[in-house]
Amino acid sequence: MSDNEICPHCGGSGFILVPGKGPPVQRLCPCALERDLIDNMERGMRRLSKQPPLIKKGSPLLKYKDDNLWITASKRWFLPNLRHLVLQQKPTWYFKVITDSDMMTAWLSSAALKGQEILDPDAMEEAVSFRYLTLVDLVEPPELLIIRLGIKAARNVAMPEVFLEALSHRSHVGKPVWVWDTSTQPLDRGHLCYSAQVEDFLSDFERVTQKQPGEAAPIKGMPSVPTRPTLSGNGR
Repeated sequence: MSDNEICPHCGGSGFILVPGKGPPVQRLCPCALERDLIDNMERGMRRLSKQPPLIKKGSPLLKYKDDNLWITASKRWFLPNLRHLVLQQKPTWYFKVITDSDMMTAWLSSAALKGQEILDPDAMEEAVSFRYLTLVDLVEPPELLIIRLGIKAARNVAMPEVFLEALSHRSHVGKPVWVWDTSTQPLDRGHLCYSAQVEDFLSDFERVTQKQPGEAAPIKGMPSVPTRPTLSGNGR
């Protein structure tokens, strides 16, 4: 239903009356639920609601909602699948997509508060805005945190440590985290976020990788899981 249309069921009130043996009971109208779900999507990631719906029913990401996951996929594959996942949750489900640049900005904000010099050109403007006072403020609250890698451009020697700190804190508070990279910028040696410690921490994460557009495939050397599309999952 478009923004200009008035719902024929509730007349725009957002509620419908359900008759029963007793007095009628108010229930949230499907149009209001749809609006709340879209609002939640936009809070988690801007313009996520504008992604196209999946052609095939179901998403391979659904079963990983409460697990740590490392995804290697393009925006074209990942975002429609994420949209589908969010649509299956309650409008109050709190997820958040952040970037490696966001993490560095949050980490540097605490340094700025202490009067330290900010040398990272990617974070200089945002750091002084104090959008997040600490890295914990950024990474702890969501029920599911998704960290998008490959956005930060300027090199910072502390980036792997900041990334590892974010991952470790999520583990400490017992909340799942998804790491999202792409085949063109894989999290490997030479990546701004890579370190041997990061690689070791991610070694027991479930893995999903995209082979072709719209298709996921097993990671080489790992047992495949019979799903559609085909995925790989390494046990914990």
